[in-house]
Amino acid sequence: MRKKPPVIDGKIPDERYDLDDVSKVRLLGLNPDSLLKIADQYDHYPGCKWAIIEFKSRSLRNSVDQLEETAENLLNVQKQAHLAIIVAIKINRAERRIFSKRGNMLYSKISNAPVQIRAGNNRIEVRIYYVHEVDRQYEEYNRSLMQWVSK
Repeated sequence: MRKKPPVIDGKIPDERYDLDDVSKVRLLGLNPDSLLKIADQYDHYPGCKWAIIEFKSRSLRNSVDQLEETAENLLNVQKQAHLAIIVAIKINRAERRIFSKRGNMLYSKISNAPVQIRAGNNRIEVRIYYVHEVDRQYEEYNRSLMQWVSK
């Protein structure tokens, strides 16, 4: 799976930190040796929104845990998190008994409420995008850019 973050409010990130890259982790002030679960990217979107992004690994539950632990670690070094995002190929059959996707929000079927992570005293709702949705967003984004270039 290509690691493309979603287009949010018509914008793509202007800063990206690959959290699998130890030098990027250190650049953020985090200690890579102390991180057990970490998301895949920490991205800045124009408009001052910071997003923690996990490209779905084994399970959605694991992805949510990684987002939450990353948010806590970033908060410890005074870094903000406004968005928590999972990019997945699909929600597998077993996970569909626990989670559902409504729009781009991840819902718990048990509580019938959006899944949230803690970031200090804040709660952040977890968004979910399918890879094909992100690909379509980039096609539309590139088309909108071309309309301005061609004029």
